Amino acid sequence: MPVQRECILIVLVAGIGDLILASKGIRAIRNGYPEAEIHLLTSTDAAPLARHYPYVDRVWPFPIRELRGDKAYALAMLGLIRRLRHFRFRAAVNLYSVESVAGALKMGLLFQAIRARHRAGHDQHGFGLFLTERIARGTFADCHFAEAILKVAVAAGGVPDDAGVDVFWDRAVECRWEGFFSDLPQGSGNPIVGINPGSDQLLKRWDPGRYSRVADRLIESEGARIILLGGPSETGVAGAVERGMRYPVVNLSGKLSLDDLVYVISRLNLLVTNDSGPMHIGAAAGTPLVALFGPTLPGQFGPCAPPAGSRLIWREIDCRPCPQGGCPQPRCMDMITAEEVLEGCRSLLETRPHRKEIITVRGHS
Repeated sequence: MPVQRECILIVLVAGIGDLILASKGIRAIRNGYPEAEIHLLTSTDAAPLARHYPYVDRVWPFPIRELRGDKAYALAMLGLIRRLRHFRFRAAVNLYSVESVAGALKMGLLFQAIRARHRAGHDQHGFGLFLTERIARGTFADCHFAEAILKVAVAAGGVPDDAGVDVFWDRAVECRWEGFFSDLPQGSGNPIVGINPGSDQLLKRWDPGRYSRVADRLIESEGARIILLGGPSETGVAGAVERGMRYPVVNLSGKLSLDDLVYVISRLNLLVTNDSGPMHIGAAAGTPLVALFGPTLPGQFGPCAPPAGSRLIWREIDCRPCPQGGCPQPRCMDMITAEEVLEGCRSLLETRPHRKEIITVRGHS
C-alpha cells in the first residue's frame, strides 16, 4: 500500500495581486516540504491563476467576496471546511495579515475547524490565540508585503530562495493571441503599450482624461500602439479613456480571461497602471511598468520589479496610508500630472529592446 503524503495547507484569502506577492512565500513552503502535498485555500478571484503555480498541488476556491453579497454562500463554505478536515493537515499557515478582531476570529475558527497540528500566522487582533507559531504584530507594517508574507512562510517551516515573484498562464492562450501580436507593428518605433486605468478601489484610480492625454502623446511621439486593459467591472473607465483620445486604440477591457490578461501583459513593451493586480502581474512577468500610487504606500505595496524596469509615481502627502473607506478630496491621485507619467514612460521606452519576445520560462500548462 502506498504511503500517504503529508499535507500542508496554505491560506491566502486575498486578491490576484496578493497571490503574486505571496508567490515567494508559497514557493518557500514547497522548498521546506518538498515531499508534501501542498494545498492552497484562496479567493475565487485568484484561484484560476493559482492553479498554474507548479509548486501547488491543489487549489481550493474560497467564496469570500461572494459571501459578502449573498449569505447563501455560507453553506458552501461549511461544505468546503468539511472536505478540508479529511486531509488531517500537518500544518496550516495563513500568509495574509490580520486586519481586524472580526477577521482574526473568523480565521481562528477556520483553523480550529481544520484541526491542523501546527498553525502559523500573524499575531494580531487575537489571532495568535489560535496559533502554535506566531509572527510579530508589526511584521506587515515594517517591510514590504511580499517580504512580510515570506517571514510568515519561514515561521511555518518554509525555506526561502533567491528568486522573485512568479506568475504563470495556460500555454493554450499563446496560440489564441499569436495572430493579434503578429498583426501589430513592433519595430523600434512602434512599442506596444498597455494602459490599465482601473483598480478594485476607486481611490486608486487616476483620472481617465489624463490617461487619454498620455496615450495620445505616446502615439504622437513614440509611435506607440495602445491597448486598454481592464476586467468586466472596468469597461466604463476604459471606455472613458478611449472616448477621450484623438487616436484609435485597441480596447480589450472586459474581453480577457485571467490567462489572457497575464499573457497579453507579458507581451507588452510597457504597462502604465494604477496600483492593482495587473501591476503585480506586469512586475512578475518582467514587463517594464509605470505605476501610479495614491492612498497606499509604494514601499509596502509596490511592485516587485527592478528599479531599472519600473517607475513608481506618487506624491508625499500627510494622509497616506489612507483607510480608503472614502475621501472628500482625493488629492493623492489628483496631484499626479500627465507630464510626469509621460516622462516615466519615455524613460523606459528609451532603454527597451526593439522587440519584446515571449517569456516562455514563466508559462505553465
